[in-house]
Amino acid sequence: MAVETPGTVQMKSDSGPGVRVDVFIDDGRIRLVSGNELIGEWELAAVGVHVLDDGFSIRADGEEFLLRTEDDVAIAEELGVATSTPRMARKVAASHNPADAPTEPEETDATESNLPAIGYALAGALILAGGVFLNVGSSASSSPLDGDGDYWIAFIAGGVLMVGVAYLIATGSEIARVASMLVLIGLIVVFGFAARDAILDADDLLAYGFIAGGIVVGVAAVFSSGLRGDDNTG
Repeated sequence: MAVETPGTVQMKSDSGPGVRVDVFIDDGRIRLVSGNELIGEWELAAVGVHVLDDGFSIRADGEEFLLRTEDDVAIAEELGVATSTPRMARKVAASHNPADAPTEPEETDATESNLPAIGYALAGALILAGGVFLNVGSSASSSPLDGDGDYWIAFIAGGVLMVGVAYLIATGSEIARVASMLVLIGLIVVFGFAARDAILDADDLLAYGFIAGGIVVGVAAVFSSGLRGDDNTG
C-alpha cells in the first residue's frame, strides 16, 4: 500500500523545527521530498527504525535523522513497527477500529486529592507532639506556680483524634468535614485556656509552638478545596 503524508525531517544532532518534507512509501522504498528536491530515498529493508514518542528515529547510510509525520500510524505500518511500543499499538488499533479502541485512562494525582487528609494528619501529629513536650516540661517543673495543669492530656487526645479524623477525610466519609471542624474548634478553645493559664518557660514555648503550628495546618486543611462541603461526596 502506498503512503503519502507531509512531515518534517532533521538530523538527530540538529535542533529546531526541521525541514518540511513529503514522505512517500511505495514498492518497498521510502522517499523524502522537499519541494522539488529529493532529500533521500532508501530501501525499507536497508533502514533501521526506532519509534519515538513523537515520530521516528531512522538510520540510513550511516546517518540518523528524526522523522515526524501527520500520519504516524500509516508510516509505522509500512515500516513494520506498528506494534513496537504500546503507544503506537493503541494508535494503530484506534485507526482500524475507533469504537473498540482502548482509551488511555485520565491521569489523576492521588497525592493531590489526599492533601486535606495528609495536612490534617500532620496537624494532629504536631499537636500530639506539643502535648508530649508539654507533659515533659510539666513533669520536670518543680514550681507550684506552673499553670500547665493537665492541658497536655487534652492536646494528646486531640492530636490522636485528628489523626483518626484524617482517615475519615481520606476515605471520603460524609461526617469528615463536621468532625474535623469540631475537633479543631475544641482544640482551639483548650489552647486558649492553656495559653491564658500558662507561665511559659523555654520548654513550654516549644510545646505551644508545635500546638499552634498544628492548629494553623489543621485550619488550612479544613478549608482546602478537598474538604468543601460540595466536594465531599462520600
